[in-house]
Amino acid sequence: MILGLISTLLLILLSGIILMSIPSSLSTVVYAQESTVSPSLMGVTRNIPGLATSNSNSNVTLSVISDDQELKAKLLAKDLEDTIRDGVSALELVSNNTTPMTNPPDIALLKSTIKTLHGIPQNADEPKRKLAQDILSKYKIFQYVAYQTPSGNVYFVEPYAHQVKLHTLNFAFREQSKGVIASKKPYMSNVIANVVTGRPEAVIDVPVYLQNGNKSLIGIVKAALNFTYFDQFLRSLSFIDSIQRIVLVDHNGTATADSSSSNNNYVPKDSFANLQSFKNAIAGKSGSLVESVNGTKVFVSYHPVKAVQRIWALLLMKII
Repeated sequence: MILGLISTLLLILLSGIILMSIPSSLSTVVYAQESTVSPSLMGVTRNIPGLATSNSNSNVTLSVISDDQELKAKLLAKDLEDTIRDGVSALELVSNNTTPMTNPPDIALLKSTIKTLHGIPQNADEPKRKLAQDILSKYKIFQYVAYQTPSGNVYFVEPYAHQVKLHTLNFAFREQSKGVIASKKPYMSNVIANVVTGRPEAVIDVPVYLQNGNKSLIGIVKAALNFTYFDQFLRSLSFIDSIQRIVLVDHNGTATADSSSSNNNYVPKDSFANLQSFKNAIAGKSGSLVESVNGTKVFVSYHPVKAVQRIWALLLMKII
């Protein structure tokens, strides 16, 4: 998993000279970053918004911090972006090829069991369920995988224990259900409340078409991002200290993962919608600035993160 690689990469940033490579299917990209300012740059500072421009040593130090922190933000944002994209690609793989998912659902069976079992029985349409189970076992970023009919009815949910607890059986009203049908490609919801647990989640819908030439829509594969997984990952990064915070923020400014959380069942609560760093990131920009967060002066490096059709923001914050 790509997330496992980033901790090692970012740990190297704490040494003097950083040399790292990130594998890709096409090439290897090499980054080099020095942690000290060369003699020719002494007394020269970058124009960082919110920071008075001068030749003071403190501003030189902040300039170095900016370079280091922006590189961390860039690498981590790419890692998170790739991880989400890999999960969506897995959903597309089982939805757009000749797999059991592309076989028409058993609507007659669903009609007879939806009110009692909130979908089809646990042992029905097992090939589809097995694909969903395989995705859950390999992609920990998802907390459940489900199948929905084009009309919005729940067909099944994995884990099955989640299905039987459902009290909402049709999701045609959801934004992502409408968006996936209109766009004919993967679509991610806003942060919404899970109908079983009440916990926040973002749901990704992927259309499923009949593989017989006419490409008619026969279903929708759904998967919910596991915010607790992302939260635990951010807290596990080795360069995090008591005055540094990393937050993954959705396009509305809601923190979906936060390295400063102190429990294993993360509930997004803070809003960062008013921060200029957030506004810059969701506009596709990256950089650093100084601004006030909850009354504290903070040096923020920001970078956009593409999440399906959304642009999220990654914020690295250090108290100054």
